[in-house]
Amino acid sequence: MLRITENTENGKTVRLRLDGAVTSTSYSELAAACARHQEAEEKIILVDMAGVVFMNNEVASKLAGLRSEQLKIINCSPFIETLLNTVERSDAK
Repeated sequence: MLRITENTENGKTVRLRLDGAVTSTSYSELAAACARHQEAEEKIILVDMAGVVFMNNEVASKLAGLRSEQLKIINCSPFIETLLNTVERSDAK
C-alpha cells in the first residue's frame, strides 16, 4: 500500500511524500499525481521517497523515466537510489 501526501511549498514547488510500497498498481496513482502538477510548467515537483520501504525493478524503471528538470526524486534510501541509478544506466544502453 502506498500513501501519497501532497504539500505545496512556496507556491512553485509541490512535494509528493510517499510512504509504503511502490508497486505496479500504486505507481499509476503516483504517475497521475505527477501528471496533475506537470501541467503547470513553472512548478517543481519533489517526489520525496523517505517513507518508501519497497520498490521492484519494473517500477524503478518507470519512476526513473519521470525524472526531469521539473521532477526531482529526493530522500531515497541507499538501496532505492542504487536501484534507480541502475535502471537508468540499463535503459540508456
